[in-house]
Amino acid sequence: MSFLAASIRLLAAIVLVTASPVAVGAQQYATVDETVARMAADPRTPDAYSANVKLHVKLRVFPFIGVTLNGNTTYRRPGLYHFVFRGVPKVAEKFDDLRYDLGNPLAWSERYEIAFAPTSTVDVPVLRLTPKTSGGMVAFLDVTTDAQSGRMLKAVWSRHDGGKITLTQTYASVGTSDIVSHQAAVIDIPHMRAELTADYGGFTVEPSTMAGIAGP
Repeated sequence: MSFLAASIRLLAAIVLVTASPVAVGAQQYATVDETVARMAADPRTPDAYSANVKLHVKLRVFPFIGVTLNGNTTYRRPGLYHFVFRGVPKVAEKFDDLRYDLGNPLAWSERYEIAFAPTSTVDVPVLRLTPKTSGGMVAFLDVTTDAQSGRMLKAVWSRHDGGKITLTQTYASVGTSDIVSHQAAVIDIPHMRAELTADYGGFTVEPSTMAGIAGP
């Protein structure tokens, strides 16, 4: 069961740290810095919210086990997430009382070189994040956005070993806010294939103090 526990912990980290409902405008901006700044300044992202979360994990390799966890999450700008799951089984106990703070686009430049990916277009801007330090498994991360809605739609981690991890997400409007309501991840890396989904609901939103503030 140690393999399953380690697998579940990895899958949780992949999805739950990337839920930031970042946004860009309806065009590809002149510079990467301006694009990232607009992502972080989205007025429809609330300052804070809480929600219920249902997490489904399905391993596509032995032991082919599926696990469903129920819990709660809280978010606070600029990207701090806290997850607590109820009735966590032994194999998934590492999920309980999780905290992550990797969702702030303004902090990406500390770890990554950022540029527009070769596949980026005006209608579908794609940012490529390449780690500044060597030795890690991730070669680069491509973040796809919707130029019309201004939301992050997909993130793809490309690894040095040929593996890929793909995350897609959709949003729900809650009052004047847009919040991630569903995520799906496909993990296809050596020795591990899995699918993971997270559904969020029962939102309690703290209105953004940025609402009504004009962007640059």
